[in-house]
Amino acid sequence: MASSLPLSGTVWSRMATRPPASAARWSPARLSARKATRRELAALLARSRFLRGYGMRLHAVSDAACTLAVPFRRAFERPGGTVNGPVFMAAADCAMWLAIKRHIGLEHDAVTSELNTAILNAARRQTVYCTARVLKTGKRIIYGIAECHDGKGRLFTHHTVTYSRLA
Repeated sequence: MASSLPLSGTVWSRMATRPPASAARWSPARLSARKATRRELAALLARSRFLRGYGMRLHAVSDAACTLAVPFRRAFERPGGTVNGPVFMAAADCAMWLAIKRHIGLEHDAVTSELNTAILNAARRQTVYCTARVLKTGKRIIYGIAECHDGKGRLFTHHTVTYSRLA
């Protein structure tokens, strides 16, 4: 049964042109915050206590990507002489966090809501690099990928990462 309400009525016209109540929080101006600089991202990484055990350092930053270096530590070694999976996951999560801060600015917060990891090759007693790229920045959700690799580009892991913006 079709609705008998007209779509061009006065109430509909007001609803279609009035921004939602949440529009003030998520205005286009707020979405286009000043990008964080390399120096600001390095300082954020250095003062983040939850990451200190990994020894991560900012390796490269561009508009397209953020790359971290995770120097090998014996604590990362699992039986068999390979770097353990949680190191890759922490690197991917942190690299994405910094890439997102680069896009939305340091004053805005977002948290990991989903992280999927595919381990493709083993890393053995070497520095692991992790490069993250933001693919889509929405009002509430930010989606991207991260890849851990060696200095020559040999891929260790591939990650898909979803972050949720905090209000």
